[in-house]
Amino acid sequence: MTRKSQIGILTADLRAWIRSGFVCLCLLPLFLTTLPARASDQITAANNVITSMISEVETYLETDPGDIEKRTENITKLLDTHFDLPAIARFSAGPYWRAANEQERVDYVQTMRDVVVDTVVRNFDQLSGLRFTTIDSQVKGDKMVLVRGTFNDSTGKRPPVSVGWRVITPAMAPAKVLDVEIENISMLVTQKQENITIIRQNEGRFSALIEAMRKRQQAP
Repeated sequence: MTRKSQIGILTADLRAWIRSGFVCLCLLPLFLTTLPARASDQITAANNVITSMISEVETYLETDPGDIEKRTENITKLLDTHFDLPAIARFSAGPYWRAANEQERVDYVQTMRDVVVDTVVRNFDQLSGLRFTTIDSQVKGDKMVLVRGTFNDSTGKRPPVSVGWRVITPAMAPAKVLDVEIENISMLVTQKQENITIIRQNEGRFSALIEAMRKRQQAP
């Protein structure tokens, strides 16, 4: 093949590529404008939840007097406002949630809430100096957004930690956090696996899980 022929073929290929690229560029605005408005609303709602929550934590840290009762009040309010605790409870109990009676469900939700609050309160000082930076937000289905970011220690003493917030974004209710992923490991899935193990080790008794959580809460 002569050099002239090669140039001719290359030119034709370039023209075809340019034409297809031009078509793509022309169609791009159509795709952008046809993206569901709900997707944009979902991302906005999820970002607002995380931004508000982080802002509240920073305020609590700045004004925390070290009073455990006040700290517990603040953390309880924060969790109730920004986390879907009933949904977390249902998911973390796995298939055994359906087998639990109504009183067991009520007790489990309350006990789980108490354990989470107590854990955060006791370790609250460890959050001091951490700053969260959002990387991106991705829609995951009709009712979920994953907000990814990094916690960095302003003192430089601790390494950065990658965190993902899975936020439920229903159309007719406030957006709330369902799960937290730390270095791509789901805390909710991990807790679910632990809970199922406890129940199975106790002949399928759902009450055994509640008892185990209460013992954990009472431990020093």
